[in-house]
Amino acid sequence: MRMDLVLISINPKPIAKILDYGKYKYSRSKKQKEEKAKQSKTESHQIRLTPFIGINDIKTKAKKAREFILHGDLVKVSLKFRGREAQRPEFGYETLMTFYKEVEDIAIIAKEPVLNGKFLDMFLQQDKKKVIQYNKNLKETKEEEKK
Repeated sequence: MRMDLVLISINPKPIAKILDYGKYKYSRSKKQKEEKAKQSKTESHQIRLTPFIGINDIKTKAKKAREFILHGDLVKVSLKFRGREAQRPEFGYETLMTFYKEVEDIAIIAKEPVLNGKFLDMFLQQDKKKVIQYNKNLKETKEEEKK
């Protein structure tokens, strides 16, 4: 068995141990993999809108955003201004709020709408309390349909 002198830490006093360095590296990488597996991973998805999008198109895009939010992902809603539309950003705010009303039963606004060049961006995330209530209501309606 090969033993090595390994410097463990420098501050405040140098600490060195005699151990098998290969085994030490292996155990350290195992710990890092376990910590990484325990971390929650949230993905970010983007939904694109325009200021004068139709209500049915908003509902379609909100349906897709609802799937992402129920899965626990973060949703970035980007509204793109074209040409002179950027002169009237209040139309964009109205469109974003209409979109939010479609998903407000399960989501909260993580970041308020911010004008970012030609884009008006807003972030939505899952509200756990609202999702629990949403799931209860969904179960109740399924049970009523069975009767």
